[in-house]
Amino acid sequence: MADVTQLTPHVARVELMNATRTSIYLVRGDDGDTLVDPGPVGTAPLLLALDRRGEFRLARVVVTHAHPAHAGSAARVARGTGVRVFVHADDAPFLDGTREPLLPSGRRGQLMAALGRVVDLCPPVYRLEPLPLDAPIAGLRVLPTPGHTPGHVCFWHDEDRALLSGDALVVESGEPALPASSLSHDPVAARASLAALRALPIRHLLPGHGAPILDDAAARIAALLDRAGV
Repeated sequence: MADVTQLTPHVARVELMNATRTSIYLVRGDDGDTLVDPGPVGTAPLLLALDRRGEFRLARVVVTHAHPAHAGSAARVARGTGVRVFVHADDAPFLDGTREPLLPSGRRGQLMAALGRVVDLCPPVYRLEPLPLDAPIAGLRVLPTPGHTPGHVCFWHDEDRALLSGDALVVESGEPALPASSLSHDPVAARASLAALRALPIRHLLPGHGAPILDDAAARIAALLDRAGV
């Protein structure tokens, strides 16, 4: 089963179990709802059931990056609802079928590659669009944070002061953290790209993995960036 929990005035989290423990978010808007990171391939039936049940009125799907844990169900959700999927241009080849699915490095990537021999981890998306970098999309500003993947982005909701961080920042034991270096395409670039977050008045951190930090995220993120030398 799955449900929707409101976190901020405009952002909710879709509560459903998935093998990669990826957080799936929904951004409410006047023109419909935006699904952020629909998760691994197995989540699609539950997301489509929520759409049919009227829990949301999907207008588009946006993804922070092309790892199958975050974007594997994008193709099926798009086919089932007729909406378009948006991703940074540098990650697009990993979602449109031009290149093989983009897997993390290290042991986790090896395990996923083995699974990919029997399961299509990231079916190609045929209604794929580039994320706009010069204007908001669905009330979200796109913040390029390359490194974890070539085209990784965060999304910033200015009105809610909410950062949807994908895998640029995760939450472990209730605190902001950096993902393991072994999971990133270019960990040095991933860390350096976090400097873009310092200028944001972040109130809520909504990570790709881990529990959201609501209301007091700014100082805790600043402390993490200080420790990381960013």
